[in-house]
Amino acid sequence: MTAVNSPRVDAAHEPPLWEHDKGTLTYHSRRALVQLLQGPLIRAQKEPVLWAAIISDEENLRARLHEVFLELVVDETEGFAFTRMVEEDSVSIPQVLRTDKLKHIDTAILLNLRQELGLTLPGERVIVDVEDLRESIGYVRAVDNRDEAGFTKRFNAAMKRIQNDYSLISATETEGRFEVSPVLRQLFDASTVSAIRDEYARLAQTEDQDEQDPEQLQEQEVASDD
Repeated sequence: MTAVNSPRVDAAHEPPLWEHDKGTLTYHSRRALVQLLQGPLIRAQKEPVLWAAIISDEENLRARLHEVFLELVVDETEGFAFTRMVEEDSVSIPQVLRTDKLKHIDTAILLNLRQELGLTLPGERVIVDVEDLRESIGYVRAVDNRDEAGFTKRFNAAMKRIQNDYSLISATETEGRFEVSPVLRQLFDASTVSAIRDEYARLAQTEDQDEQDPEQLQEQEVASDD
């Protein structure tokens, strides 16, 4: 009697999920890969199954992402993972991820939030008050040359973008207070924050001087007529 052998499955590979399936990742690792590609990030607390797949299959996921010029960023302390473009000057890398050009006010808010993160230890929650945040970036008004009503409107719109589109803040149980995502530590380092804030301060000072110059010029002209 001839024995009928079952098809051999490589222990390093997952059995096919459907007919003609050539993939080797587990079901949950595939879902994690899709979510990483869709973005913006995976959080351990909100998506524990996908997070567990990332931790257990990190090297395989990292290899798959490298195939499309993406780097996997994993922070086990804070519990999040996301992808970003590989940075390599010696290789011409195509644009894979969608990039949005931040508005001045978006950048100012994010820099302020990043600074708040820098005042705490990794793992600690950072909660900010929306009114305190709005006042702290008042210098943007000088750069954008906006009145109070226009500035407030732009600020509120920016907060919605940062919360809904970028997932970098989340509402708390207290109205007007938001929790800052620790992923900002990975997006802005301390030197970048300092450099950009200095540039905004310079632009604001230049704007103030430009507004004063016409008056000073008029005074000089009147004085010369006398």
